[in-house]
Amino acid sequence: MSFFEWHAPVPKAHEMGIFKRALKFLLNIQQGAPARRLNWTMTVNPLLDTSSENYHQWGVQKNTLTPENIGRKQHLRVELQTFFRLPSSNAMVFPIRCYLCNFQDLITVPKWGRRLHRVVRDLPVELATYKGFIDNRPMMLDYLGQFDDGLPTSPGVWPDLETEPTLSK
Repeated sequence: MSFFEWHAPVPKAHEMGIFKRALKFLLNIQQGAPARRLNWTMTVNPLLDTSSENYHQWGVQKNTLTPENIGRKQHLRVELQTFFRLPSSNAMVFPIRCYLCNFQDLITVPKWGRRLHRVVRDLPVELATYKGFIDNRPMMLDYLGQFDDGLPTSPGVWPDLETEPTLSK
């Protein structure tokens, strides 16, 4: 498949010109100068192989979520995608490193719980559907909403250290 055929199912991105810019970005990666990007989705249970070929094995697990177990079973999956240009062939190597964190661990950092609640709440229906969690979104929002105190959230991924407990010396 071509780059555009592969990404055809992604809603909104084509109309916004994202994939034209992404292809330009990829074509400009030079040997010896790898590039990285982050992507995210949701996964029930800490599974690394969520390929479409194995959807019959992992997709059905979405139906096992309950209000009692969602904190333990629902995981935010963050992918660190790195792009390397190979010297001899000029081909691209595209490894993906996955990080998984269940909701009950994620909410221990107040900023992360707040932000995830707002992202899941505000994500357009088309994207929540594409990312595969539209059916469980109400349950996710009920769980995460308990930890969104409405306070502003600072930029970046790091915890707000001034609000974290300090250790006595």
